[in-house]
Amino acid sequence: MRPGGNLRSDSALRSLRERGLRAEPISFVPRSERGAQGRAVWYSAMMLDVARLVRLGDLEAAAAAHDAADRLASHRSARFVAEWLTDRGGPDPDPAALDAGTGGALTRLATLTASARSKLGPRLHVRVFAGRVQEASGSTTRVVAEDGQAVAIPSVRSTHQWVGVPVVVDFEEIGSDNTTVWVRPGFDPGADLNERVPGGPRLLTEAERDRLAALASSR
Repeated sequence: MRPGGNLRSDSALRSLRERGLRAEPISFVPRSERGAQGRAVWYSAMMLDVARLVRLGDLEAAAAAHDAADRLASHRSARFVAEWLTDRGGPDPDPAALDAGTGGALTRLATLTASARSKLGPRLHVRVFAGRVQEASGSTTRVVAEDGQAVAIPSVRSTHQWVGVPVVVDFEEIGSDNTTVWVRPGFDPGADLNERVPGGPRLLTEAERDRLAALASSR
């Protein structure tokens, strides 16, 4: 809500809640051989747009973005993601493994997010760049689009896990000399339609077949 301010990590969410724009998250308890590892909470990338639009004073668009975020949090793909994270995710999951293990649920959520955000258009005041992570070295990660254009963004912990993964990068200009960079999983247009859940009929993943078998044997 106030970029550059010395605030707690949940300050924006708390400010939105006070405005009746409560975020609905994907919440889960990661487990490993050592047992439960606390509770993790993932929010839709749309909640960043809600905070951004409230900050810009566009409350009508903020409400529309909030409704879209709620729909994404309750989508069946979000449930698949939460189940995978609970069973296998750990504290720092590999996005590519998550997407493959859920039959493309993460790709599906990214596609739905992109569609919802496109309806907001220029009201977001954000420049969007879509491509694949080509390399991550030192403090810089290079993202290359299909047409060969490239951008360099700051690297973060575990960036090497994203090499080869499609991502979407948002560049938000805040003031005249401050840019915030947001990165999220992107849509893979070359993915196998039987594996990546484009919205129509598809083959079940191994994880889904295991769940169905367990349900059948328990009845």
